[in-house]
Amino acid sequence: MSRKPLTTLASGHLSPHPNARFQPSEPTAIAATGLWLLMGVIGALFFLFTVAYAIRQGLSDWQPLQEPWQLLISTTFLVLSCVSLHFAARKARLLPSLVACRRELSLTLGFTLGFITAQLWAWLALVEINQGLLANPANSFFYLLTGLHAIHVIGGLIAFGLVTYQVWQGRRDHLHIWLQLCARYWHFLLFIWLFLLGLLRLT
Repeated sequence: MSRKPLTTLASGHLSPHPNARFQPSEPTAIAATGLWLLMGVIGALFFLFTVAYAIRQGLSDWQPLQEPWQLLISTTFLVLSCVSLHFAARKARLLPSLVACRRELSLTLGFTLGFITAQLWAWLALVEINQGLLANPANSFFYLLTGLHAIHVIGGLIAFGLVTYQVWQGRRDHLHIWLQLCARYWHFLLFIWLFLLGLLRLT
């Protein structure tokens, strides 16, 4: 006569239900699901602003804005940050240590800060030629879209810093999984950025 395996709860106590099967969710699985939801919300937000941009562009007071050349520099920095973070996640899979991928993580931080700096440079360059936020509706949308994207980059940078710090303190395991999640978010931001550049350039 075979005995049914005992089922325990997360607290360690036996379940009162003999057929219960309870397994607590892994923190990484919860984080991955939350990241997909976050990217879905961000994507929907930019889609709505794109629709508003297209509608507003059709009015008579719209004056196209010549995008500053500094955007090329910021784009290069964002691409490089995605590449360095991707290699950091790959190296962390083979050598699960912050020390092993310290160079790639430092490059990711430097390239991301370079992206934000180049964005500020582009905005200042426009202000210097009297193309500020309120110059015309096209300018307002340029600052709104690029500024909103920069805010999400800064948010990702804060999360990247928190994960790195917690791994360094021994509060998180599976370094490569957390870095893969960060890399996924960085690639998503790169896609959004390239979409915005195409939208601004083609219109």
